Amino acid sequence: MSTWETRPKEAAAPLSGRGPVAIVTGASRGLGREISMALLRSQVSVIGVGRSADCLNELMTTVALQSKDNGGAQFIPCVADVTTAQGVSAIEQSLKSSRLGLVALVNNAGTLGPVAPIASASADGWREHFDVNLFAVMELTSRVLPELRASKPGRVINISSGAATISLYGWGAYCASKAALNKLTQVLAHEEPDVVAVAVGPGVVDTEMQKFIRDKCASGMRTNEHKGFIELQESGKLMHPSKSAAVIANLALDAPAEMSGSFYDWGSDELAKYCS
Repeated sequence: MSTWETRPKEAAAPLSGRGPVAIVTGASRGLGREISMALLRSQVSVIGVGRSADCLNELMTTVALQSKDNGGAQFIPCVADVTTAQGVSAIEQSLKSSRLGLVALVNNAGTLGPVAPIASASADGWREHFDVNLFAVMELTSRVLPELRASKPGRVINISSGAATISLYGWGAYCASKAALNKLTQVLAHEEPDVVAVAVGPGVVDTEMQKFIRDKCASGMRTNEHKGFIELQESGKLMHPSKSAAVIANLALDAPAEMSGSFYDWGSDELAKYCS
C-alpha cells in the first residue's frame, strides 16, 4: 500500500444489514472527485453531489470501469445545487432511494470568491459566498443527522482551510467562512454525541480553485501574496488531490470520538496517522 492509499477494509453494514453509503458534495471534479473514488475503493457507496451532470456521468463511467476494485460499492450521481431547497431535497431523495445506511457526510463543495478588500467588497457577494461555504453545510448536515446518528457513530467531515486561521488580503469572505465552518464543527460535536465531526484543511492542492487564484484574483490581492500562489504551481509544490482525498476518506470512515469538534490542518501529526 502506498502512503496515500485508503485503508482496505470490509464494507460495514451499520443499519439492519444495509450497506454503507457516504454523501460527498462538490464531487464532480478535483478534491471531491478523488474523495469519492477513495471511498469507493474502501467499498463504501457514494452519493456524489455536483452541479455538472456531464462531470458526474463521466465519473460514473470511470467507476464502472474500475468496479472490480470497489467490492460492489456504487457511485450514485446527484445533480444538485447545495444552496437551494430543491438541491437539498434531491440529495435526501437520493439517499432514501439508495436504501443504504449513511455513515458519512463530506461537505466539500466550496467557493473562494469574491476576492476583494473589505473596503470595496459587496455584502451581497459575501452572502452568496456564505450560502455555499457555511449555510449549505449547516442545512444539509441538519437534514441528514437522523441517519448519521443511527450509524453510531456517523461522521461529518467539513473541508476547511488553513485560511481559517490566518488573514490574506482580499480573502475576507473565505477566511471568515472557513473560520465559521470550524466553529460550526465544534458546536456540532458538542451537540451530537453519536456523530464525529471533524474539520480538515486539505493542504495546497492542485485544483481549479488554485487556477482561479492564479488567473482571476490578481486585482483583489497583494502582488506578493498572489505571486506566491503562482510560484507554488511553477515549483511543483501543489499536491495531487488524491493525497488529501485518501486521508479525508480514511477520516470519514475511521475518525475517533477524540477528534470530534476539532480542526486539523494538513501536515499535522493527527492527520499523518490517516495517510495509510
